[in-house]
Amino acid sequence: MISFTLKTRGLLGGLSVLLGICLLGIAAIGEWTPLGGGVNDSKRDWERFDPALVTQVRDYAAMVKQADVKMEAGKATDAAKMQVMFDLITDRFTHNEAQHNLASNWILYLAGYVHPVFRHMWNPDRFVSQGYSLLCDQSSYLLLHLAEAHGIKSRHVGLQGHVVMEAWYEGDWHLYDPDLEVIPLDETGKVLSLDDLARNETLLQKYYGPHPRMADLVRNRANHLYMSTPAQARFEWKGNVLALLEKVTEVLKFLIPGVMILVGLRLLRRASSPAPVV
Repeated sequence: MISFTLKTRGLLGGLSVLLGICLLGIAAIGEWTPLGGGVNDSKRDWERFDPALVTQVRDYAAMVKQADVKMEAGKATDAAKMQVMFDLITDRFTHNEAQHNLASNWILYLAGYVHPVFRHMWNPDRFVSQGYSLLCDQSSYLLLHLAEAHGIKSRHVGLQGHVVMEAWYEGDWHLYDPDLEVIPLDETGKVLSLDDLARNETLLQKYYGPHPRMADLVRNRANHLYMSTPAQARFEWKGNVLALLEKVTEVLKFLIPGVMILVGLRLLRRASSPAPVV
């Protein structure tokens, strides 16, 4: 009986160490090699995309630096700053979902078999370092994150099928849609808010008419979800919770394998210890 218990401990210990090493290796590969990158898609026919920016701007810090250089050391107006950041994102990314693979976050990847939403990326830093494609909620949130970093209050806006952002400056909200590459301007060159655009059918058709169903989404203002507080919040509570979960699992993807290795080594040590004499 004692021999069977020792063999079981040894087997479980060995499996725990082996699995822990494998998971730790996967997490390390995803963290420090390109294998942790998300899905990248070719640009759409009408889409702006500069492949050179992908190699020039490899992480979020580089994106901030690139924006700062173009802003002429802070001399630009808030409207000009927003244009710089908008152009940088639309030129740097194509349209597709940035999502976790096995290497980038093995916990969320496996959870994706329960529900695909767990594989969705939420961290702006990873948006830049892990590839060059983003969905509308991701690109608009990245623009929001950049705007907040440059002192411009912003909010995330859900349109029940599409996501944009608005920036607050010059005493009003202003709509920016980096995914569909839309900045709606009135006759004077002012960037309209989402509500103002919804009331101007001519400009609504001009900017969103080419995109199926988009004009209707903008018109249905009663269904819009605005989120401006707390700062850098996403437009729905679920996204904020999943973003927090992603942050926690970024630690757990290393911590869990480490614990598995330590527990496995302990079991192996106990299995190799001589049985006590009775």
